[in-house]
Amino acid sequence: MERSNLLNVKEAIKKADLTTILPPEVTPFLRVQEYNKNEWIIVSGEKLNYLYIVIEGKGAIMNSSEEGDLALIEHLENKEMMGDFEYFTKSNFVHSVMASQPASVLLIPIEIVNDHLMKSADFLLLMCKSMSEKLMKSSIKNARSLLYPPQQKLCKFIVQASEHSKSNTIYFKHKDVANEIGISERHLRRMLNELIDEEIIRKISKQLTILDMELLRKYSSFI
Repeated sequence: MERSNLLNVKEAIKKADLTTILPPEVTPFLRVQEYNKNEWIIVSGEKLNYLYIVIEGKGAIMNSSEEGDLALIEHLENKEMMGDFEYFTKSNFVHSVMASQPASVLLIPIEIVNDHLMKSADFLLLMCKSMSEKLMKSSIKNARSLLYPPQQKLCKFIVQASEHSKSNTIYFKHKDVANEIGISERHLRRMLNELIDEEIIRKISKQLTILDMELLRKYSSFI
């Protein structure tokens, strides 16, 4: 491993608060991979060769249909792990992950996990924590889908997408959003038209711009 990459790995470990979890003897076998915005980090169906930990930037977990259509499932933040469920279920990656902004990711080879890290209680605890947080997110999301009206879920989705991209203008594809909040595309268009009529948003093609963030937040405040 080149010295520059080794230094990057050490910096990444420190930044992710993994110094006490990843021992020095495994450091030479790790690497940091940089991804551009909209670049694939993981593609569905790929063999699990690494565990991935986001160091900087953000990712988007995507599901794809047989026709190739994509739907956003969840966002990935700093210090979140990818590949933990697949490791314990001995399966290939179920979902794809795209960098939603430039991202630095720490890659841990599965051989290192098997030979070294599975003997570490601290690393096992890290994986358990990662999976528990994902299950909690999924549980909350499923509960919300049952309890809250579609308009509130739509407004919440728009607000969160805006916060995630740090812009009042977001990419908005009807099919993806309809799948995300669990409604038909026809129902989604009707709700969008209501928000447009109230001058809360403006939508041109696949670009949606928030005109009244305060009112949009109010509509989503019960979630």
